[in-house]
Amino acid sequence: YLSIEEVGDIIFIFSLIAFLNIAYSFGMDSAFFRFYSKDEPERTRKVFSASYFTILSISAVISIIFLAFTESFSPAISDLPNANTLIRLAALIPLSDALMFIPYSYLRMTRQAKTFALAKFFLIIVTVGLNFALVVFMSMGAEGVLLSQLIANVCGLVFFIPLIFKHLDFKIDFKLMREMFRYGLPTLPANFSAIILQVADRPVLKALTDSTQLGLYGVNYRLGIPMMLMVTVFEYAWKPFYLTHYKDEDAKVLFKRVLTYFTLACAFVFMAVGLFIEYAVQMPFIGGKLIDPEYWSGLGIIPIILVAYYFNGMFTNFAAGFHIEKKTDYLPLAVGAAAISNIGLNFFLIPYMGYWGSTWATLIAYAISAVVLYVFARKVYPMNYEWKRILLIAAFTGIIYYIATWLTGDMHLWVSIGIRLIA
Repeated sequence: YLSIEEVGDIIFIFSLIAFLNIAYSFGMDSAFFRFYSKDEPERTRKVFSASYFTILSISAVISIIFLAFTESFSPAISDLPNANTLIRLAALIPLSDALMFIPYSYLRMTRQAKTFALAKFFLIIVTVGLNFALVVFMSMGAEGVLLSQLIANVCGLVFFIPLIFKHLDFKIDFKLMREMFRYGLPTLPANFSAIILQVADRPVLKALTDSTQLGLYGVNYRLGIPMMLMVTVFEYAWKPFYLTHYKDEDAKVLFKRVLTYFTLACAFVFMAVGLFIEYAVQMPFIGGKLIDPEYWSGLGIIPIILVAYYFNGMFTNFAAGFHIEKKTDYLPLAVGAAAISNIGLNFFLIPYMGYWGSTWATLIAYAISAVVLYVFARKVYPMNYEWKRILLIAAFTGIIYYIATWLTGDMHLWVSIGIRLIA
């Protein structure tokens, strides 16, 4: 329902929103995790309030600036006729995102998994439903996509109103706030570097090519979403888990085993997506299609993106020790090295390989982030990971995947599916 150019501009706008979300958080979401105390309800109220009011103030100011200078920003962001409207809507999305950071963090630390999942799922349902209404039926195009996200975020805020007012304390503890700043601010460079690592390929690809190449890349990149979900769900659970168990006697034994099982789970996701995504996209059984055939030429990048997400998950695993030891200054170094590599590789590879250059740059950069952080982790919080088992899982996964795709390349549809299921 959108042209490739519209899709490219939407992907570009959401990549900018990702940067704004980091700026709006100001590191206070990370500080909330570290200063939260399950045994001290009154302290938790103060921590909740200090972080929430800080985020509210910063995000409101930045959003007002964007709204005031929309006409100055829009030519650099989109060439669509309604670019000014798109930018105004885009300025409000990270503001509404930011006001849910701390409520979500609270649910994670209090292990309210069902409420957390319900809130996330509710927003997804509203967003998808509004996209059908505004984009499919009302033909609002790119504007409908952004408006859907904004309305869904407002609904999310309404969902969280009881929780927010229950835990807000309007008497701010400024001493506590300063301590939270001191902890949270050093995480900002790491968080910005992480976003550069995740989305810098989009603006660089658009600058060096056009919205069409970005649209092809972005749509196929998103088909790696099962692995992204795997890593994201793990991250949501992992941080509260290790901050709760790090004082246990067998903590390091537990943590190293987590990486092994995480690898095994990711191997399964890689095989399932890598072997069957083309059938899901092209729907040969019913003569339909999940995405327009214009995008099918980019399906080859999906296995590479899946592996990149796995390295991102390894990075998340290794980060535990730095938060446990309160030595977050190392995080910007690891992620920064990867972010610089990502930008450099994109500029180097895109002129020769187009969006394939962005794909390989993403994989290499994520691998660099994991390797560099692991080297630092050996000094800060050393653990003897089960590398033999992890490498065996990775090797067998790669070999079986290659053999299955090579064998079934020209086979009859159902025979090919059967062999891939066995694989």
